[in-house]
Amino acid sequence: MKKLVGILLIFFSLASNHLTANDNITISLLTCSSGKETFTAWGHSAIRIVDSVANIDVVYNFGLFDFNTPNFYLKFVKGKLNYMLGVHSTQQFYMSYFRENRQIIEQKLNLTHQEEIKIIRRLEYLYKPENRYYLYSFVGKNCTTELRDIILKNVETNFKNELTNKTPRKQINEFLYDRLWLKFGMSLIMGYKVDRKINKFESMFLPDYLYHGLNELKTNNQPLVESENIFNPVKTEKKSYPFLISPVFVLSILFLVTIFIQSPYFQNSILLIVGITGLVIFVVSLFSEHPELKYNLNYLWINPLYIVTVLLGALNKNKAKFYLTLFLQFLSIVIVLIWILKIQDYNIAFFPLLFILSLLNYRAIKKYKLISE
Repeated sequence: MKKLVGILLIFFSLASNHLTANDNITISLLTCSSGKETFTAWGHSAIRIVDSVANIDVVYNFGLFDFNTPNFYLKFVKGKLNYMLGVHSTQQFYMSYFRENRQIIEQKLNLTHQEEIKIIRRLEYLYKPENRYYLYSFVGKNCTTELRDIILKNVETNFKNELTNKTPRKQINEFLYDRLWLKFGMSLIMGYKVDRKINKFESMFLPDYLYHGLNELKTNNQPLVESENIFNPVKTEKKSYPFLISPVFVLSILFLVTIFIQSPYFQNSILLIVGITGLVIFVVSLFSEHPELKYNLNYLWINPLYIVTVLLGALNKNKAKFYLTLFLQFLSIVIVLIWILKIQDYNIAFFPLLFILSLLNYRAIKKYKLISE
């Protein structure tokens, strides 16, 4: 297959030098529906180039990465994972998505020969070995933003870059209606930078937004999207998520259990889990180069200091534990104010967990006062 792609690229490069005399070039945006894997929840974008004279039909795909990369997950979290631009035969690309029962919408673009040349040469430049790798950023630089930049910066359109009423977090959450635990986890790990309103250009970091954005545009008083084809149609009706296993229900039940169970082992287990989670959030926020994960205020209440309260209790350092618990209870109030003031958004399932922590803090404070009297 690598040899086949290499041959295609050679012919394609030769053909691109004669584009002004060739009416058989078509360029299309491909928008793929979501899949079962977590990283496919938001769909995918690619670009198809067809030259019927040179018998070339290839897809440029900016969404490739290698699971065998050493320290893959650590590099991903730190923002050091290299994604790359790859080239596939269109048949190979389509079949891979059909096997996963995923839909592909192809938007054929209405371009001048000069615009086709610009796009193709830009793709050829980015496919050079020294240029094909890039550091992935979920909102700022991904398979869709690369295509957005290539199309909108090389095609004359009536695009107006207006401010929207959307934030990256809201757009991300739109596609997680049936993956509530993933939505809960991402709400915890993302910082307040994803809660600022973004403009139309920035909003096209997700495949569906780029797809709809191009449908709204015109070039030379004609629609930018000349025609549209749907391959392997998939029903996109929203499935309801079972409420009994949703985060808000599970954590609400845990809150009720916490009301009736006052075992120190049970309570300390919750605090340790929360503290370890807070430590992870804090470290990720501090060391990750993903702008979406930085400046995360959730560690104010999902706080690593809960680990310290458990250790202080085990060492009978009751006074130190008392003051630390008071401080953590204060931070719980602060985070609610942060949510109310919309400095950073929240997930509704946060509240049962916050109630659990407030209850455990209240018990620890009350216990110390009883001991002190």
